[in-house]
Amino acid sequence: MEESATRPPATFWPSEEVGHNHEAKLEVRIFNTLKIFDTPKPERLIKRILEIATNPGDLILDSFAGSGTTGAVAQKMGRRWIMIELGEHCHTHIIPRLQKVINNEDPGGITKTINWQGGGGFRYYKLAPSLLEKDKYDNWVISPKYNPAMLVEAMCKLMGFTYSPSQTHYWNQGYSSESDHIYITTNTLTHDQLQAINEELRDDQTLLICCKAFRANPNDFPKLTIKKIPQSVLHQCEWGHDDYSLNVANLKTLEKPPKPIQTQQLSLLEENEPKS
Repeated sequence: MEESATRPPATFWPSEEVGHNHEAKLEVRIFNTLKIFDTPKPERLIKRILEIATNPGDLILDSFAGSGTTGAVAQKMGRRWIMIELGEHCHTHIIPRLQKVINNEDPGGITKTINWQGGGGFRYYKLAPSLLEKDKYDNWVISPKYNPAMLVEAMCKLMGFTYSPSQTHYWNQGYSSESDHIYITTNTLTHDQLQAINEELRDDQTLLICCKAFRANPNDFPKLTIKKIPQSVLHQCEWGHDDYSLNVANLKTLEKPPKPIQTQQLSLLEENEPKS
């Protein structure tokens, strides 16, 4: 047994081969962060792991990104990567570090060993507020943090529609095909309102309506599918499963390789450009 409970466990990989903690701290010092990360990993260690477990082009996932060593090494080794970080390390360590790696301004780590010359890119996403929350009666309601435009865009993504508000029809806020559209509103819709919308649709058109509530028999409107927003959102979640694979969006494609992505149930992913 180790004499000290706080001493890191021994490893069968010698430091001469994979580096050590002091070396790792020197590697991240060049990024001029406010505080040196407490427990960085040596790039040589991550390189060895990726050599054993992956091939060029494989996708590497690091769900606790820390100082961004995994992404930096994966980028240099020709692997794709996704890193997740809920702390401020994303802004103080990861983004500055990856920008330097891409711009060939990172002389440390495995750069010289593999003759890294820079290149590539990444996307960066942050979590939006939760779309639903419970009220004082323990009922699921729409979060007041969402304004109408945010709600419409979030619901389009959650329901698999492309957000594209019409300039001529208020009820046409998106589409999944040329004839299948979606309308999202926080109003309570009456029979007369639903009837008026149904009559505006062509015979070959259908409309999914997601609303706060409705006072009508949905079967009276053959062109409409009517759902309450909280229930329609909750039904997208795979509660009780190990794999919570809620598909929130096919996010627009930028002319850059992937950036770190963070995900959360019932949230809209907002895209952000890294700060320079």
